[in-house]
Amino acid sequence: MKKAILGAALAVGLATTAQAAPVTTDPGTLNALGEIRAVFVYSSAGDTSVLTRVGSSSPLFNNQTSAIGTTVLGGNASGPIAFELNNVTKGTTFTTGVADTGPGGDGYYHAVYSSNFASFGVGALSAAAAAAVANLSGEVTFVGFEDLRGDDYDYNDLIFAFAPVVQAPAAPVPEPASLALFGAGLLGLGMVRRKRAKPQA
Repeated sequence: MKKAILGAALAVGLATTAQAAPVTTDPGTLNALGEIRAVFVYSSAGDTSVLTRVGSSSPLFNNQTSAIGTTVLGGNASGPIAFELNNVTKGTTFTTGVADTGPGGDGYYHAVYSSNFASFGVGALSAAAAAAVANLSGEVTFVGFEDLRGDDYDYNDLIFAFAPVVQAPAAPVPEPASLALFGAGLLGLGMVRRKRAKPQA
């Protein structure tokens, strides 16, 4: 019995560890659909970080001074929108939908999006955060940040909710094998067409 419990615990531990991995593919962009409201819903970060909307100089949140459940207005927008997390302690900045490729960058994306808070693996929303999110109108998208380079890449150091904001997936990049197959198909079609066009002797 003890072995079964230990095995189950180990499996859960491995599953959790397997989910903590750097994001190497573009998570896509965020699209705003009107007057944006932002809620600070979760923090486990020790460093001081400030969240701003790209193109605005006014910070939305400071994780050391903003309370969980705080709601702020993020301006009116229609179309692509991005947010920037500035880790003031470390002097690094991470932007939604942009890989960290600057000087000293790790090449990974430091923000992920979800319409389901549970996907971040930190339990349920606190009462204050849940009440604030319940007051949002329209589509709600949660954005989780990894605030450090070379850390655990669990993307739940700081989590914010935005509405009405939706995720627009990145355009798929064809795999080399798919391109080769497509090319072979075009070549085959060309050969068939050429054969039909030849005059019969």
